[in-house]
Amino acid sequence: MAEAQGRKPGRVYAEYFIGDAVVRLRQSENSLVYEVEEPKLNERIRKLLDKAMEEYVKKGTDPEKLAEKYSKRLEEGEATALRYYLLRELKGYSKLHVLMHDENIEDFTITMPGPVRLIHRLAPHYEWIESNIVIESDEELDRLVKLVIERAGGSITPANPVVEILTPAFDRVAGVLRGEVSLHSSITVRKFPRKPYSLARLIRLGTLSSETAAILWLAVELKCNMIIAGLTGSGKTTLLNSLLLQLPKNYKIVTIEEHPEINLGDHPGWLPLYARTPTAPATRQTAIPLTRLLKAALRHRPTIMVVGEARAEEVQDMVTAAAVGHGTATTLHTDSLEHMLRRLTSYPMSLRPDQLALIDYAVFIARRPDGRRQVTEIYENRGGKWEAIYDSRKEKLKLSEKLAEKLALTYKGLDPMEILTLEVRRRAEKLRTLARAEEVVAAA
Repeated sequence: MAEAQGRKPGRVYAEYFIGDAVVRLRQSENSLVYEVEEPKLNERIRKLLDKAMEEYVKKGTDPEKLAEKYSKRLEEGEATALRYYLLRELKGYSKLHVLMHDENIEDFTITMPGPVRLIHRLAPHYEWIESNIVIESDEELDRLVKLVIERAGGSITPANPVVEILTPAFDRVAGVLRGEVSLHSSITVRKFPRKPYSLARLIRLGTLSSETAAILWLAVELKCNMIIAGLTGSGKTTLLNSLLLQLPKNYKIVTIEEHPEINLGDHPGWLPLYARTPTAPATRQTAIPLTRLLKAALRHRPTIMVVGEARAEEVQDMVTAAAVGHGTATTLHTDSLEHMLRRLTSYPMSLRPDQLALIDYAVFIARRPDGRRQVTEIYENRGGKWEAIYDSRKEKLKLSEKLAEKLALTYKGLDPMEILTLEVRRRAEKLRTLARAEEVVAAA
């Protein structure tokens, strides 16, 4: 059972249940602590747990039947505790059970014995916060790393000490076993939101202003070609996902990814495609790369074609889609316009100047020192010349000439910039109203 490690109680910012466990986000000096309170154990429950576990080892009895059998001898509260711990150990994730089931967690990590650290969706600006879940030894850490990977259908051994795998819930697990490549075993779990962040929520979190969000929303809806760039953990995919969620229901959106990250929920026009990358030599001929999926996607007549992350020659196929009138969007691991252009024009992407001209917008997002994610720059491509229309340091947003021109095709006879001004204002006001209803934990 997770217990507080001698900390003085502070203000509770959030409290909720994960099954029969209670989770609290509590103030601790200049940060937060993630506290888990699991059902209480007494000596009677411990003895019955030991008997049930022994029966499981000897007879392989179904854990649910064991829980039912042994809880009959207990009062309601004790029965709840016995069932909780029995299923936690035999079907769940032991000490990490609550973390694996808490959808409010973005990432959690263990790099050595000690407290588990995590990033919480209600307070991402606090960066990595400690929990009261403590790993006591290297041996316990070894066991937990193996357990999580085995529950995902994988195996980690001294012969294969570095493993990346998806859980059945599509959370990404990266595990390392000590001895061969590291002093300690380690595990990091990236938990993708079951309910993706809305554009309004990003506004509430301070990632971008309502006016900036309105411009990007309009750009994607008008089938502009966009790259969202930033470093690891900056929020590229989160921003892309939030923009795609704003698209009309009559749009057909094809997303192409190596791992499932984009989630458009019940959008009727969403077609997700995933690459198949088997690692065993005997099955490598069954691989389905991103480039093959991109070619297949074009036959589905997408309104918008999305590549989860641009890395290699698949960018060529994406630009081909842009050339024939499809909207496109992708993310790129880079932190400056200069570096982005260098990557796009170098091997293996190798875009020519005429292909590069088809990209309309470059949006840069970064994680600030205080942990907040923020859109820092937006560039518009005007005939091969990239012009900044937004810079967070100046807090000034220019209206996009490209968007005005596209809107003018619909509203003929009216002043393009005036139409754009009114449309951005309308969308920004709608987003502000929605953002006010979003709940976040304020910074200390």
